[in-house]
Amino acid sequence: MPKLPALLCCTCTALTLALAPPSVLIVGGTGRIGTAVAIHLLQRRPELQITLAGRSAERGRAAAVEVAAEVAAEAADCGFLELDYRDAAAMRAACEGQDAVVHVAGPFVGQNKLEPLKAAIASETPVYVDVSDPLEYIDEAKALDARKTSALLCAGAFPGFSNVLAVEAAHLLGEPVKDLNFSYFTAGLGGSGAINLDITNYGFGPPVPRIVAGEATRTENYAGTDFGTIAYDGLNAECWAWPFPEAATTGEFLKITGSSRAGMGTAPAIWNTVLRLMVAVVPRKWWSSKRFSEGLARFSEPLVRVTDAFVGEAHAMRVDVSSATSERSVAAVQRHDSFRRCVGQSCAEFVLDALDQATPGVALPEERYADRAPRERILARLSTTPGTTGYRVG
Repeated sequence: MPKLPALLCCTCTALTLALAPPSVLIVGGTGRIGTAVAIHLLQRRPELQITLAGRSAERGRAAAVEVAAEVAAEAADCGFLELDYRDAAAMRAACEGQDAVVHVAGPFVGQNKLEPLKAAIASETPVYVDVSDPLEYIDEAKALDARKTSALLCAGAFPGFSNVLAVEAAHLLGEPVKDLNFSYFTAGLGGSGAINLDITNYGFGPPVPRIVAGEATRTENYAGTDFGTIAYDGLNAECWAWPFPEAATTGEFLKITGSSRAGMGTAPAIWNTVLRLMVAVVPRKWWSSKRFSEGLARFSEPLVRVTDAFVGEAHAMRVDVSSATSERSVAAVQRHDSFRRCVGQSCAEFVLDALDQATPGVALPEERYADRAPRERILARLSTTPGTTGYRVG
């Protein structure tokens, strides 16, 4: 039996570890979305120990200064780690001792795309969150065995917040769901960088996952077509189809019997017209080419920045579900003054919720928050972030 002083020492050490501020590693933390995640985490929980991870030490130093300046809290702890997340050994070492790993580097395609999640699982990191988009990535990630890691995929604004809104709308409908429609609008990227343009351009190439007549399918040559006007609270926005995974994943989760669709539009309206023309004339295989999509992003980024200065920033999303047994329907709408901040804040709130209520396994938002109590908890977090200008369900 240990002596009393030794027992007290062990007890004090355990209490110290239990009370130590949680540590969070943000992979892609030097990017615009990464800094938005860090800022919101520290504004909510200044005691968190945040590490921004990226490949450029120069960008890392600048990002850490930006985060500290915006948080303006003496207790805020934000460091930098030079890291290439595609390096399995380096990624595993970076995860050791972390309470949470957030992956916002993207894009989630190509080789070594699963390294951050694999490293988090191998090191038994309690919480892992990413903002993944491609359905192929999701399928591979969900096949991994995470017994001691609470891993949440697609945990941004859309997909992410929107998935949970769909489940809540279906709950309020209270009837079997026939059709599911996700509609998104962004005006101004908030300096979120060429990576978002890369992802958008790439999305015009592959087939679009969705539900048609109750069956999961992938529609060829569909992205950037099927234009329509989507009504938001006080906003009418043009919206075109795009391969967001939630049209398939949430549609399957809700067991819809009709069809699902996910689309987005932007401002000024001329961008929608330009995209429509380009999609009509550029071969689909070009959009799937990394060289073409990245080259187009680099070319168009200065133009986007100029127009952003005039249109400002805005973000909105609407989720509609309709009944399979009646004429009833339910709509959920959320608006925010910044796309970049909304994505970062949403991701950060998913992280904070998982730190408080971890549930081991790899899941999507519609699965993690299927039950009413946790769904109400996360919606209360997501719908009250700074910059939110509108929110309603029903």
